[in-house]
Amino acid sequence: MSTDGGRAVMQVRRSVGKLAEVLFRRPMSVEELSSFVSQVRGMVQAAEEPLAFVCDWRDVDRFDPTFADTIVWTMRRDNPRILANGVLVATRNVALYEQVEQVLREAKKPERRVFRHRADLAAFLDLSLTREERGRRDQFLDDNDRANASPVVGRV
Repeated sequence: MSTDGGRAVMQVRRSVGKLAEVLFRRPMSVEELSSFVSQVRGMVQAAEEPLAFVCDWRDVDRFDPTFADTIVWTMRRDNPRILANGVLVATRNVALYEQVEQVLREAKKPERRVFRHRADLAAFLDLSLTREERGRRDQFLDDNDRANASPVVGRV
């Protein structure tokens, strides 16, 4: 995990059941992405059951094509071990929404979807999560809402 002014740039963790939480913030380097991909793959491979991912990419403007290709490659390799994957992007970021839609289409697993509204993401993931996992998902997104509302000194 890397940091930007004390805030995580990339974070992956699993704290409740089969729910995996992924946070991307800018800026990210290719080296950081490679390390991050290794962390995610290790988590997926070590899991005793398929995982459900909640991804908060609301602070990402757009992915460099190298990043997008790496994400597609990783997702394809991990598809058999993924129960569901919901990606949340900023409501107004149409360009990222379309880019992530393309990435997920190329990943070739219909249980991976992108959303611009939190309620839609929650409804999609609710089908795969227990009550405890839904509560943790909501806490993860709430924490990121608060972090995005707080200004960070030196952030571009």
